[in-house]
Amino acid sequence: MTAREWVITGCVAAFFVLKLAEGFLALEVWPLTNVPMFAVRQGPEARPVRRSIQVRRAGRWFEMQPWQLGLNRAELARRLLRHPDPGVGCGELLRTFNARRLRSLQVEEAYVRTTIVARPGSGDTDLEQRFACPLAAPP
Repeated sequence: MTAREWVITGCVAAFFVLKLAEGFLALEVWPLTNVPMFAVRQGPEARPVRRSIQVRRAGRWFEMQPWQLGLNRAELARRLLRHPDPGVGCGELLRTFNARRLRSLQVEEAYVRTTIVARPGSGDTDLEQRFACPLAAPP
């Protein structure tokens, strides 16, 4: 076999060995990232929650996307849930965001919009809450 064939064979074998190890060791998180591999089952009483950051910049309101803060959706949700009040985590993120921007591109005002989604057929309605994001540093 050529060197190229040995490399390909080694990569395929390593892939299968890792997959077998995941199965036999019942790993719950990816080894290098600590990202959960399997979602925890949510009972019928649990309601999905959606969070978004609404900001006002240059007099216009819009939803700030996680990539604009240098995060993905899971990281943003984790940051917002760090405190009981998601506005505190939002304030930390936006203060860092504003520190790297020109004055004209900074966020003027913001809040976290939390929507608790009603389950279909339950007769409930969606519940929306707003948490202010403090843009000034705490004393």
